[in-house]
Amino acid sequence: MSHQEISNKEEFDQAIKTEGKYVFVLAYEGAPPPNADEYAKKFEGKVACYQFDVAKAPRARDAHGITDLPCALIYKDGKLQKKVDGMAPEEMKEVGKMLSSA
Repeated sequence: MSHQEISNKEEFDQAIKTEGKYVFVLAYEGAPPPNADEYAKKFEGKVACYQFDVAKAPRARDAHGITDLPCALIYKDGKLQKKVDGMAPEEMKEVGKMLSSA
């Protein structure tokens, strides 16, 4: 399993409404981090994983308050649970624990 690419706002809105599981959205610019799909495979079946390139959706950066890329946005039942600008390692460990408990 890998991240599914989101190409517009409608797809984003639909993706985060996934019920019953966490939704992990990776925001990046140019190319996703090299280990992104490896991370997605770790949570296969438990977490819906998506990604989008802010270079193709510049308004998304402001709409989601993204200050540093890559950025992880974690949703559950349509509500933002956690945002990790820059995907800081310590905060991503917390995200991993949260997603593992799903």
